Amino acid sequence: MNKTKNIILRCSVGEKRIIHQLAKKSGLTLSEYCRRQAMHGEVKAIPALTQQEIEYFRMLKTYSTHFNRISSLIRKKDPALVEDIRQLVSELTRLQQRIV
Repeated sequence: MNKTKNIILRCSVGEKRIIHQLAKKSGLTLSEYCRRQAMHGEVKAIPALTQQEIEYFRMLKTYSTHFNRISSLIRKKDPALVEDIRQLVSELTRLQQRIV
């Protein structure tokens, strides 16, 4: 949507600094922050993710996809897969006990 109209808001220097910091903290421009505050009465600050956090979310998504696939195969009662999973769990348990 093309925004062409202005609303002038008067505030002190300190208030402007605080509003600007809140906008930055929420990841929005000053205009967008003020617009959302005026229209919705609340803006949730969502901090920016680090590259490492983004990579963790990608890994979690991959794991989720794999677990969903495994779940689907188990539901179809593939006996070979069930046995493979049991062996894998057994091996992982042995490795975990060696580490701990």
